[in-house]
Amino acid sequence: MAKKKFCQNVRNPRVLSPAERELYGWVDTEVFTQSSVLAPEDLPEFRREVGLARDLASEGDFVLEAAGPSDRLPFQALEGEAPFLWVYSELFTRLGIRFPLSDFQREVLTRCQVAVSQLHLNGWGFLRTFERVCLHFGFRPSWHIFLLTYHLHAPPPGNGFLSFRAYQAFDFLQSLPVGLGKRSNFRCRWILDHSDAEVGAFLDSLLLVMDKQSRFDRLKQKMAEVAGVGPCDA
Repeated sequence: MAKKKFCQNVRNPRVLSPAERELYGWVDTEVFTQSSVLAPEDLPEFRREVGLARDLASEGDFVLEAAGPSDRLPFQALEGEAPFLWVYSELFTRLGIRFPLSDFQREVLTRCQVAVSQLHLNGWGFLRTFERVCLHFGFRPSWHIFLLTYHLHAPPPGNGFLSFRAYQAFDFLQSLPVGLGKRSNFRCRWILDHSDAEVGAFLDSLLLVMDKQSRFDRLKQKMAEVAGVGPCDA
């Protein structure tokens, strides 16, 4: 949809106040040189083909406007202005995000204290993919598990957007004792997802695999001891 002929090569956006300079200190300077490529006449087609809301009945609850030549993605309402939010169109066209955000998306952003426009599009990709995979396998997306799997990566101030990076392993699972009882399993499920049954079954499966692997490792160790060889030779 974006048409390059509408791109405004404005190098200097509106002058920022000292408070705004502090507020937008996390933004890469290159972002302030990039203006919108969408023109007002593009918006009706965007609403017809893509939309902003989760359902047609709610579409009228949201107002869509084109950014001005000196508006930039991180800008927020000035004092006395009505609240608004600038976002990249790819958030809707490529990632399928719709307003209002899902409970899972809101929880992750809230827990990480991240605004919608602060999160890199790749970060939104992590969120959306995790959410869709969970829904595909029939259990509720859990911000608890997401934040045990991914951590927020914040570059130095002035170097760009925030993103998510995957942890190398499920450290919390590795630290659990082998052969947890049913009571402990339930407690672990409650911590992760407030007793969500499907996630609990998923966790039980992981624990079962770990228990079998541990028993197999112990068996190899015993066989190695009986044969009089080191565990690496077994």
